[in-house]
Amino acid sequence: MKLLELATDEVVTMDDYPIHDLLDGDSVIIKLYFRIFQKKCTSIIARVIVLPKELIVSSFTEATKKNFANFEKSHPKVKYFALDGNHRTTAASLTQSKIPALLLKNDKDCKDIQKMNDSAGVFRPYTNNTLNECVLELKDHFLKVDQFYTVREKTRMMVEDISIDMPQYMRDSFNRKI
Repeated sequence: MKLLELATDEVVTMDDYPIHDLLDGDSVIIKLYFRIFQKKCTSIIARVIVLPKELIVSSFTEATKKNFANFEKSHPKVKYFALDGNHRTTAASLTQSKIPALLLKNDKDCKDIQKMNDSAGVFRPYTNNTLNECVLELKDHFLKVDQFYTVREKTRMMVEDISIDMPQYMRDSFNRKI
């Protein structure tokens, strides 16, 4: 297992547009994560689980591999797929922060994360029992949706979509010049 700090354009996110609590007006979770990232207190939350793109892409069908290859041409910085952490990655993007991540390399990493979960409180990471199960989860997801977004792209779409119930201060934070 390797600790990483990733840019939001290095990570492919699952197709969860928009994240659910921005649809129903109950945006407590994203507000909480936004403040945690804004105040630079990310050490209190679980790191986002990521897997190397090569591992995930190798499991795709030929059609999905071709689709990803086209995506990759315009997204040369992409290195990882996120297994979880939709709210955390969105909050990182909204605050123009790095994504604190854990790179899974083998089955032992999955077991170690599960041990962490046994003693964790509210903010705990998620993983499957084996690395292969993690790969299959992502493979199945992308076979169904057959589209790819970086964390930054998905966040930008949510910020620009005025039908989404997002506080203006979050939109302003994403759009600020640094």
